[in-house]
Amino acid sequence: MNTIALRQIVTADASHTIHVKLPPEISDRVEVIVMSAANDQSGISEDSLVQARLMDESGFAKDVLNNPEEDCWNEL
Repeated sequence: MNTIALRQIVTADASHTIHVKLPPEISDRVEVIVMSAANDQSGISEDSLVQARLMDESGFAKDVLNNPEEDCWNEL
């Protein structure tokens, strides 16, 4: 089973209705999950950005992931 996902942030019209145009590669039968996007237009939460900055500042990516001794995992 090949699953195709489509993510859109849309604004409801005056009657509180949304319209989604499906691309041709998606079948006519779909599952719809509706979640409030509030003011989040980027799809990335502020918490996620803060955590990413903390990981970058920790030096983990520089000290561990760039370490030649860790390259052994690529050989598996």
